[in-house]
Amino acid sequence: MIAYIEPLKVLIYGGKALKGEEGSGFGGFCSCGGEMQQITWHSDQDIRILIAECETCWKTEAIVFRDRQFVERCEVKVFKRNELKDLLSELLSSSEYEALMAKRLGEQYNYSAFSRAKKKLEEMGFDAEELLSELIF
Repeated sequence: MIAYIEPLKVLIYGGKALKGEEGSGFGGFCSCGGEMQQITWHSDQDIRILIAECETCWKTEAIVFRDRQFVERCEVKVFKRNELKDLLSELLSSSEYEALMAKRLGEQYNYSAFSRAKKKLEEMGFDAEELLSELIF
C-alpha cells in the first residue's frame, strides 16, 4: 500500500512510514495534462520519493527515484485528519484498533492489544503518540 498521511507529512511505502520534507515548485505533468506541484520529499536508503498533487484534477502521485534514475510513478491514497481512523483500521487488527481508540478516548482498554498496536506502528516508523494526537472523534 502506498498512502500519504497529510497532517503528519508521512508516506507509507514498502511497509515503512517515511517522514517528509516540504517540497516546492514544479513536480511534473499529470496524465490529465495539468501541472503537478511538489508537496513533500521522502527518503529511504538510496530511494527518494516525491509526492506531488495535480492543480487541475487534484490527483496525488508518488514519483520514485533510485539515486537519480526514475523507478516508478504511482497514484497515492491520501488520508486527511478525519480519515486517520480508516487508515489505522487497515494497518491494525480489530483488537489492536479497539484498544488504541479506547486509550485515545481515555476509556478502559486491553493493555496487551494496545502494546501490540503501538509496537506495530513504531516498527513501521510512526511516532504512535503523535499519530494518536491527530485523531478526530
